[in-house]
Amino acid sequence: GNACCGSQGYSTSSYACCNGLIVAGNACCGSQGYSTSSYTCCNGLIVAGNACCGSQGYSTSSYTCCNGLIKAGNACCGSQGYSTSSYTCCNGLIVAGNACCGTQGYSTSSYICCNGVIKAGSVC
Repeated sequence: GNACCGSQGYSTSSYACCNGLIVAGNACCGSQGYSTSSYTCCNGLIVAGNACCGSQGYSTSSYTCCNGLIKAGNACCGSQGYSTSSYTCCNGLIVAGNACCGTQGYSTSSYICCNGVIKAGSVC
């Protein structure tokens, strides 16, 4: 092995030393070992995913944690999840676009917000 766990040698490529015990995995969750490529440790529990939402695990590539709940998307609008690639959050509402004009969403590439009114173009 290339490391010691107490008086025993082990390989860090496949094992971890958790509370003096050699266990399979590359990280410890209490005295249990796990692989960080697929799992994470949330409140002492080994769960699937790479992040914690309370004691639940989830994958940040598809989900986010909003007020303790796992939701689809990469951002939160209140307790709802959404994708910032297509939507934005205006005064607590999920709307299409990348900017807010009051409570309405719009795309800054084609429109402009003039005194609370969305107009086509780039000049008010």
